[in-house]
Amino acid sequence: MSSRRENWELERRLQTACLLIITAILCAIAAYWMRAVLIPFVLAFFLFQLLEPMVRVLERRRLPHALAVTLTLVFVGFCAFYTSTVVTNSVGGIIKSSDTYTNRISDLLESLWNKYPAFEERFKAISQQQIQKLSEGIGSFIAALTNSVIYLISQSTVVLLFLMFLLFGSKQEDELTGVLAVIDEKIKNYILVKTGLSLFTGFMVGLLLHLLGVDLAFVFGLMAVLLNFIPNVGSILATLLPLPVILVSPTMTTAEATLAILLPGTIQFLIGNLLEPKLLGDSLNLSPVVILFSLTVWTALWGGIGALLAVPITAIIQILCDQLEFTRPVAAVLRGDIIALMSAYKKLEVPEDETPKKKKKSIPKGTQEAQIDQTYEDIKKVQKTL
Repeated sequence: MSSRRENWELERRLQTACLLIITAILCAIAAYWMRAVLIPFVLAFFLFQLLEPMVRVLERRRLPHALAVTLTLVFVGFCAFYTSTVVTNSVGGIIKSSDTYTNRISDLLESLWNKYPAFEERFKAISQQQIQKLSEGIGSFIAALTNSVIYLISQSTVVLLFLMFLLFGSKQEDELTGVLAVIDEKIKNYILVKTGLSLFTGFMVGLLLHLLGVDLAFVFGLMAVLLNFIPNVGSILATLLPLPVILVSPTMTTAEATLAILLPGTIQFLIGNLLEPKLLGDSLNLSPVVILFSLTVWTALWGGIGALLAVPITAIIQILCDQLEFTRPVAAVLRGDIIALMSAYKKLEVPEDETPKKKKKSIPKGTQEAQIDQTYEDIKKVQKTL
């Protein structure tokens, strides 16, 4: 009986695992084919989680809901306009000083050829080939750039529409209760803390690069904000991005260039390894294997935006799974917590039938002997009759 029950339990778990894998594959296929709609909606959802507390604060000031949402959207529009203006001015400054950077690169190459003259002719031949290919591909590059700008504008419009519907549709009296309230609070807390840390990281990186005289300091700070959503890999990329500008800068000294390389990496390390775990807690620590896997999957599904949203989406999935009893093993797998996985696995085991067995009535000793004697006499009578 016990072996049959164990086989049934094993079969049930295998069926559940297979159904889970099939469901994950179907969800991935749906996410890929519906990415044109899902990407703007997910971006709008993250912005909604960030901006809803601001709307609630304005409503506590006795402002109507519509006016609070309008003021919040105006603030978002102002931030977007200011950011785009600063980025445009920074890129324009680089273009204006392109001659200076060209001369700097020429000086570096000349000093390199003086040390290694054998590579000069080979490099010049390769450079001529690259220039010819570049001149042939300018037209296609301009067309691709135009299409990218049009796509970005259209996506931004769709994100704004989703965000407006989410903000105008949420009212203070529509508060969640029970498990949904816990899930919503944890998701909102994660997004707010992660975004705040990313903004702080980007501000510190941009400020340090600006004080050290690095061009495009604001742009590199903005990239640090975005890349901070990608653990480990994002910090490395944010540290390496300013390297070409630092190396060819004609005004920076060796000490300033060294500090411009080391200090942003130090800030990324301290915030990512000390401050962030303390604020978010150990419950949201994703396994490094899960992080790399989610980065690979979401990048394949949604491209660069998928890489930025991979870890936040995985963290939200972990929060959802951690609140339900039958999905807690999935949350334990995402954290890489073997102990929690085993405890959740034991809780999901179907308990054995604990139906109380009927107790045998205790028969007094004298009565037992009398029954035995009577049974013996009955057997003798049966033998005589036979």
